[in-house]
Amino acid sequence: MATEDALAPPMQDAVAVPDFPIKPSDRPSSKQQRYDRQLRLWASSGQSALENAHVLVVNGNATATSTLKNLVLPGVGRFTVLDSVAVDESDLGANFFIDPSSVGKPRAEEVVKFLLELNGDVQGEALVQPLSSLSDLSPYSLILAVDIASPSQILSLADAAWKQDIPLVKVETCGFYGTLRTQVRELTIVETHPESIVDLRLSHPFPALVEHANSYDYASMDTEQHGHVPAVIVLIKALEEWKASHGGQVPNGSAERKAFMDGVMKQKAQSDEENFDEAVTLYRRAGTKHGIPSDVQPLFDDPACENVSSSSSNFWILVHALRAFVRHPSNPSNLLPLPGALPDMKASSSGYVTLQTLYKGKAREDLALVKQLVGETLDRVGVERSRIADEEVETFVKHAAWLKVVRGRSLREEENDCALKGKIGSILSAASFQQPPDSSLCIYAALRSASTFLTLHNRYPGSSLPSAAPTTEVDSSVDWEADAAELAKIAVKLVEEWSEGEDLASMGIEAEQWKEDLTKVCKEVARAPPSTTLPQTSALLGGLVAQEAIKVITKQYIPLNGTCVWDGIRSGTGIVDA
Repeated sequence: MATEDALAPPMQDAVAVPDFPIKPSDRPSSKQQRYDRQLRLWASSGQSALENAHVLVVNGNATATSTLKNLVLPGVGRFTVLDSVAVDESDLGANFFIDPSSVGKPRAEEVVKFLLELNGDVQGEALVQPLSSLSDLSPYSLILAVDIASPSQILSLADAAWKQDIPLVKVETCGFYGTLRTQVRELTIVETHPESIVDLRLSHPFPALVEHANSYDYASMDTEQHGHVPAVIVLIKALEEWKASHGGQVPNGSAERKAFMDGVMKQKAQSDEENFDEAVTLYRRAGTKHGIPSDVQPLFDDPACENVSSSSSNFWILVHALRAFVRHPSNPSNLLPLPGALPDMKASSSGYVTLQTLYKGKAREDLALVKQLVGETLDRVGVERSRIADEEVETFVKHAAWLKVVRGRSLREEENDCALKGKIGSILSAASFQQPPDSSLCIYAALRSASTFLTLHNRYPGSSLPSAAPTTEVDSSVDWEADAAELAKIAVKLVEEWSEGEDLASMGIEAEQWKEDLTKVCKEVARAPPSTTLPQTSALLGGLVAQEAIKVITKQYIPLNGTCVWDGIRSGTGIVDA
């Protein structure tokens, strides 16, 4: 054997490997790694809004700190806790952000200290002062009013926030019960996060799409090719044939739509051709939608769109430009700009890529026109074009069919003119069909009545103090059962005022039953008065409040409308639109 034959074979490590250096820009930053999961939900635009927010939290109890925890961890920019009380023994059993050494110290300072340990990127400060001494709300982008005992103080704070157009979330905890209610004057939402942003233009295909669809000749195809015709092409061809035989009209009504879908299925060359099944599914989801969506048309008719000026928000300037796009001579079908998204479907690689290129090309064309119209609008109102970045226009155009404007009612309006009047019968009737029955209306009425009780007696029912200690133990210095009975009388009278003029009996609603249900809730409220914080209720409510706060801050997703009521006894939530 030759000497060289005895040598060991070369190791894989000895093979020269080309050096492909990883650029620092290719690596995700530490912030991207840290916030990866939430960036998938609200993207960099939402994260930027969160990091630039300054949240004022009135009160430092367990519910307030549970809410703040869920804002500090995702990286809210700054928060301020306003609280004038000192930590006592009762805080230790409910508030996670307090320890035994905190007793006797200002609660605001203690909870801020422990909350800041969660995220070094967040800034926080404590204001050890009563709410009545707070005069300037301008630094804050959101106010969380948690368990404010005085009805007059919460209304005064809400009035000031409403006047300055600062969103406010009112939060109440009461043993196993809790409520949250968002007060916003106007909230404009671009990224509502619908289930899908696909617009296939089936009813009004653009010329290039029709031309491409006509290039498919079923008669000259073999079985393999026929089974890989993209579902969109199947629908475009079928719809063009339908319109040719129906005076240019698309299928209208359930009977015509069924006939159209049956016709599509008859075009199968083989029974197992999935692309034709996909075509019918796509048509059910997107084929019947055309024209301007019902939520968008009112925006075009809104005075804020009609009368744009230099003081208008970017949203309304963009809506004005969007309306100009819809009315533009190059858009005879008066459609919104094409998003350009194309769902997955069975097709050959080349066929899908060609189709995708057509949609993206049309989307770029529409986007260019919208950008032009935005620039012209900014010029007309005397604003620099740089005010609205291209990225903002692109996001707006992509979500143009799903825009949302929320205009709410103030807490003062709710107090003076409750929207429940005339609706009690329908609410009680709907609640009775749930098992167990929904108690949201009863809880809402009981908590409002507890505020009336507080005004009358300078204390909550079941408590000797205006602000109940966070404990489930009944205050032995008061007759809580007598308080519960008085609270029930106030609540029954309140609901009767709301239902004035309604014939509840004719709706199958027994007066004795709803009064009994309301009395049970009032007993629970008196047993564990408002501001009584249980760890489990505070934790759950803190998650709900933080979720709504993030919606308001990021202007993404659609916030709750009305008062959200948590019933820990039933383990369910309900909405009371008052």
